[in-house]
Amino acid sequence: MRSRLHFGRHRLWAAVGIFSALIVAMVAASPAEGSLAFATSPPAVSAIRLSASIHFKTTGFFHTGFAQGRWWLVTPDGKPFYSSAVDHVSANPDTDRQTGQCPYCNTITSEYPNVADWAAATAARLQSWGFNTIGSFSDYADFAAHMPYMQLLSMASGNDWFASSFVTNANSVAQSQVALLANDPNLIGWYTDSELHWGPDWRSSNVVLNDYLALPSGSPGFAVAKRYRHNSNAFVRALATRYFSVTTAAIHHYDPHHLILGVKAPAQLIQPELLKVARHYVDVFSIDDYALAPGLGQTIHQTWPQYLDPTPNLSNIEQIVKKPLMIGEYGYRAADSGLPNTWPPIFPTFATQTDRATA
Repeated sequence: MRSRLHFGRHRLWAAVGIFSALIVAMVAASPAEGSLAFATSPPAVSAIRLSASIHFKTTGFFHTGFAQGRWWLVTPDGKPFYSSAVDHVSANPDTDRQTGQCPYCNTITSEYPNVADWAAATAARLQSWGFNTIGSFSDYADFAAHMPYMQLLSMASGNDWFASSFVTNANSVAQSQVALLANDPNLIGWYTDSELHWGPDWRSSNVVLNDYLALPSGSPGFAVAKRYRHNSNAFVRALATRYFSVTTAAIHHYDPHHLILGVKAPAQLIQPELLKVARHYVDVFSIDDYALAPGLGQTIHQTWPQYLDPTPNLSNIEQIVKKPLMIGEYGYRAADSGLPNTWPPIFPTFATQTDRATA
C-alpha cells in the first residue's frame, strides 16, 4: 500500500508503503524509562502471555493502563490490547497519474456488490493476517462496525495559530466529526493532525519563529513572536501550548471519553519543547517512524541540533514526554515489487520482499 499523504512534489515522509502502523505496548522499568518494544522487534511471546493475567478497569471505551512494567492500550472491557493496523484502507485509493484510472476502484466494482460487502471482506482478510485495527486515512465509516479504529482529524488551520480563526476551525472540526463518534466504543482515539511544521523540514528550511515574525505586523502570531524574537525554543513551547490547549479543549467539549493520540510527529523531527508541552494534553504521543537512508538522520540532526536523534527503541523520546508512544506510520519497500519504488530517495529500498519483511 502507498501513502496518500501528499504535501507537494517534495513530500518526504509518507510517500512509501505503509503496513502496520499503530503499536502502543511499552516495555519499561518504570513509566519514565520506557521503550517501544515494536520499534526494533515484536514483543516476546513471554510478554504476551503475561498480559493474560492483567485486568484493568472497565470504562466502556479504549483507554491506557500501566502494569507489569509496561504501558498498555486497554479495551473498553478492561483487557490489554496490542494494536496492529494498516493505514489507507480505502475503496478510493490513488488514481494513476498517467491513465487517470483507479484500478483498485474498478476491482471493487467488479468483485463486490457494494462497498459495504468489500469492507466486510477486507476486515476479515486483515484479521486473518493478524491485524486488529484500522489505521489512519482509511474509510472509517465503512469499518467502524467491524474493527477498532483510530481517526485522523485536521484541526490545524491557517498560518497563524494564535488567531481566533484557529479556535473557530478546531471547534468546527470537533462539532462536525468528533461529536458524531463520541459514544462509539470501537473508536480508540483521535489524532489531532499529522506531521505538522514545528521546525525546519521538507516544507520550509525556516525556524518556525521566523515564519511567525514574517506575518503582518498586526497579526496575533506576530505579536507573540516578537516576545520570543531571540528564543526560538521558547516560541516552540508557546506555539505548542496554543495548539494542544485549543485542540484538546475542542475535542473534550464533545467527547470526554476517547484517547487523544497526538500529532503523528516524524521521529527525526521532534524537539524536546514539543514533548514537554504535549505531555500535559495528550494521552498517547504518536510518531511516524520511517527508517531513513544511511547518514540522513545524522545530517538532519547536524542541520538542526534541537531535533532529537531518536534511539532505536525511542526511549529518549519517551523519557521526556512520559506518555505511552504509538507508531502512527512506518513502511518499507522492495525493488522486486514490479513498481519503481525509488521515490523519495531518502528511504532505503530493499532487494526482495523477504528483505522487506525482515526490515
